[in-house]
Amino acid sequence: MLKKQFANVSAVGALGGGLVIICLWPEAGNVSVILAQILALGICFFTSTWSDLRRPAAALPLLAGLLLIFAFGITATSVLQVASVLVFAPLFLVGPLITAFQRTSIRIGPGIVGGAATLGAFFALAVAAYDVGILHSDRGGGLVANPIHFADVTLVLGAISLVGLFAGSPRKYIVLAGPVLAAAAILLSGSRGAMVTVLPVALVALALAAVWGGLPRRAWLAVGVLAVVAVAMLGFAAQAGWGPLQRTVETITAIAGGGDVTDGSDSQRVLMYRGAYNAFLQSPFYGHGMIGFTKIAADTLPPELHAPVYDHLHNDIADFAVTGGLLGIIAYFCILLAPVAEALRASGPGRRPALLGACCLSVGYFFLGLTNATFGILMLTVTFAVATAAIAHLARLPARDLSQAPDVLNTPRSPHRLADAPIA
Repeated sequence: MLKKQFANVSAVGALGGGLVIICLWPEAGNVSVILAQILALGICFFTSTWSDLRRPAAALPLLAGLLLIFAFGITATSVLQVASVLVFAPLFLVGPLITAFQRTSIRIGPGIVGGAATLGAFFALAVAAYDVGILHSDRGGGLVANPIHFADVTLVLGAISLVGLFAGSPRKYIVLAGPVLAAAAILLSGSRGAMVTVLPVALVALALAAVWGGLPRRAWLAVGVLAVVAVAMLGFAAQAGWGPLQRTVETITAIAGGGDVTDGSDSQRVLMYRGAYNAFLQSPFYGHGMIGFTKIAADTLPPELHAPVYDHLHNDIADFAVTGGLLGIIAYFCILLAPVAEALRASGPGRRPALLGACCLSVGYFFLGLTNATFGILMLTVTFAVATAAIAHLARLPARDLSQAPDVLNTPRSPHRLADAPIA
């Protein structure tokens, strides 16, 4: 009985911290998730339950950790340099978190996961609106975190909320507010990386819905109307000279035409990427380690370019390539694809909510990681860990934990429901 209560505390702490309050109070969310994972690890020790470590969602991040430790160990001159792998620690504790989700007396289904993410998106919009509307900040989210990281997590919450469509409650469609709330918060944040990432994540979700035949004609009509409205809004923003959009277009045009990037932050990114490529070529197999790797990359460029030195290279692949070489790149994709690998192994009614969540999660982090670091940034790392564990849990839910309502995304030609239809 006590173990089940501990599992309940761990599950609530993880979902509440990683999905609900992460954009409202990031520090508390991070601490909540880490404590929940430590508690879950304790449950595994006292019950000798380690089978979940063999599941892809847990095993692939652990493999990534071993690859990074090996790579860092080659170049390390102190234990601290190897211990720097602990910035990814929440990813290594996905397995115990899966165990806690399975042992809890709380029925954690698509509705709980999607609802928690939707609530998190609502809090994100509240923070961004207060930041911009009341405090008159230039970028929403800066009150609680770096606006870029804030927007990145918000996008993930909006995407994960969609798994709630597989819930059995007639109130499940409220989770459709999640992407809308998240999109509004991202606009207020002014984060261009998250704005651009909205498109591929939305296309993935719509593509899965089209393949599964889960959206009726009315829904597709609504999607079409929203798409037209979005294009019209972009056109209006372009005519009005909206800063984030104008800077993005100018940068893309300059890169495509082989010209110079004039935007300050984008030109710095270009320099960091050039330095990362040079540093990778210097040590392509095991990299340079994590201590001072951004300066190593900057030092490969001529001094007159004044290459910036930050905590990371503003690109996940560049970070992993410079710190771990080819081993680091393999580790990166092991982490990124862990939820997809888990969802692809699922069978039965849990496959589709898991696959929807996994694809949106991995695609989102991949595109977000093209212009900024994600893994290694604590609030983004804990959110990925909690979402991955939740996806792994949903992948093995029995049918009774999924939708039993007769109106779950009926198709116009078939009485099958999206959650229960044969796997495409």
